[in-house]
Amino acid sequence: MTSTPANDAGGAGDKVPCLINMSVLDLAIFMRVHRVSKAAVAGEVSATLGHWFDCHFDAFEIEQRFRAMIEKGWLVRRMGGVRPTLDGRRHGRTHLHGLVRMMDQGTSMLDVARMMSVLGIAMQELDGEHSVDDDQ
Repeated sequence: MTSTPANDAGGAGDKVPCLINMSVLDLAIFMRVHRVSKAAVAGEVSATLGHWFDCHFDAFEIEQRFRAMIEKGWLVRRMGGVRPTLDGRRHGRTHLHGLVRMMDQGTSMLDVARMMSVLGIAMQELDGEHSVDDDQ
């Protein structure tokens, strides 16, 4: 294991507890739903995820994840599809922030600067309150 200051950062101190309960699949679904201006449907989301991950995603599996994400308050049903909620954006932002910090360990196994730039752009998408509340 690589020991760097980032790995050995110590305890949480006065930080608030994190709810790290969004899977990689949930985060990918959420980012895809968030990036379109209309209600997203399972077939379109599964096609995009298939392209991103270079494998096949069944639309039924994505629809099942939609239901679970709706129950958690991350998505809401709208006009035959789903839209993101503010709570979903908060969860997504926390997870993306953790991914950036996790990869920035000085291992030189990947181009961390480039990955941080890409993830930073995605994190900025989820930052702040939007002028139109997606879950309204």
